[in-house]
Amino acid sequence: MLVHQGVELETPPSGLEREFHTLFNSDALQFLSELISTFQAEVDKVLNLRVLRKVQLDLTGELPGFLKDTAHIRNDPSWRVSPVPDRLHCRHVDVGDLSPCDTQRLITGLKSTAQGLQIDFDDGNCPTYHNQIKGIYNVYQAVHNQFQACGNNLGPFFYLSKVESYMEARLWSQIFFWTEKKLGLPAGCIKATVLIECVLASFEMEEILYELKEHSAGLNCGIWDYSASFVNKFGHQAHFLLPDRSKYVDMEKRFLHSYMDLLVQTCHRRGALATGGMAALLLPRDKESDLYKTVLRTVTRLKLLEIKAGVDGFMVYDMDLIEPMQKLFELHSHGPNQLLQLREDITVTPEDLLTMPAGGVTLYGLRYNIAVGVLFIEAWLSGRGHFFYLGKVEDSATAEISRSQVWQWIRHQVRLEDDGTVVTRALVGSLAEGLMEDLKAAIYCQTSRDKQRLMTAVSMFIEIVQKNDFPEFLTTYLNLDHTFLSSQSQHENGQTDMVPKARL
Repeated sequence: MLVHQGVELETPPSGLEREFHTLFNSDALQFLSELISTFQAEVDKVLNLRVLRKVQLDLTGELPGFLKDTAHIRNDPSWRVSPVPDRLHCRHVDVGDLSPCDTQRLITGLKSTAQGLQIDFDDGNCPTYHNQIKGIYNVYQAVHNQFQACGNNLGPFFYLSKVESYMEARLWSQIFFWTEKKLGLPAGCIKATVLIECVLASFEMEEILYELKEHSAGLNCGIWDYSASFVNKFGHQAHFLLPDRSKYVDMEKRFLHSYMDLLVQTCHRRGALATGGMAALLLPRDKESDLYKTVLRTVTRLKLLEIKAGVDGFMVYDMDLIEPMQKLFELHSHGPNQLLQLREDITVTPEDLLTMPAGGVTLYGLRYNIAVGVLFIEAWLSGRGHFFYLGKVEDSATAEISRSQVWQWIRHQVRLEDDGTVVTRALVGSLAEGLMEDLKAAIYCQTSRDKQRLMTAVSMFIEIVQKNDFPEFLTTYLNLDHTFLSSQSQHENGQTDMVPKARL
């Protein structure tokens, strides 16, 4: 253990000594030490407020609504967010889930025609010590033009994930102002897009923009983290049962399209950009195949829905989708963004945001959720934050909704549409066992170590969905688990760039 400037550091990961010492110089460590000492107490406070609010919801059964105490902010038509730099005026198509430790994919993204890259230390990245050092160093190289790329149109632009309230946004604004002053940057040059991934935050979108108005790059809406938050916050209540996502949950459902409409309306009313979710489907290599045409039609239909709702951009994983989706924007919108679409035609109520879609649970949907949850944990144990399965990229967002639904279906003992079978712990365990051959094929299981890791992932998934209390975040739970920690210590040495294994 190294101690410098009051910061404790593990020794460098094997093979990344140069990267480690480049990043953790004296100035960087002093900055980090001062940042933590300045804001740690406030971070603890807002996290405790999250816990308090969840306890209040559980004890009272009350539902969220638009806040009375901040009505003056929503009712004041005069304020706007500060303008974003020219570089952010057009955000039609970004590359999402770009794990920063995947050097080759990062370079490919930088060379692409995408409007931007979401350098993803969240959903698509497994935060092993090796991955974090390699990922941050790769960003360092991109910023310092050491990759062929990108020109000088970069900036300190961030995504803020998992924000639940305007109080958290206020803290981020304070951190940004402090950082700009500490580094001698112009006030307001840091810009951040807030991902509205929690149902509670959907009732505070204007307040979140207001708190970050000098630093806002807009708001983002997505489907799976947001849907999972309903189980997180209200999953114990039977009338918040979320039906089979593979059959009944999409952005056309009332609770999701209302959320997207409100986000677009809120952002554009305040001069902020509104962005949509990520297209997870992967295009087959054969452009002449029927499957290729089907996938492209599906992505086009879903993304056209977002464009018509007024979003200013969205993300794709597959870089071959960049140009078709850019053309879709050119055909169905005008100019670099849709800020002039104020969506004054809509009124979104709390009921709109909280009405669950009708539908039940299918055997296919249950098996699919089990498979995604297990394979995500297997990827995590392998040091990867995402994987490919049945023609889609899967990450922590889809793993969250998958394990959330299985947990909720067990808790409420729902019956399968297929034959009336009750979803129980025993059924989930039996289905997981029955899926083993499919799961082995999905990860190209070749060695006894591969098989053991997969069996461990199954055991961990079963443990998580059987818990009485709902673990708030799957990744937090895994990061604290001794199995994950010990697996990383075993294979960190000699680890190289880890690319997810594709299975289309």
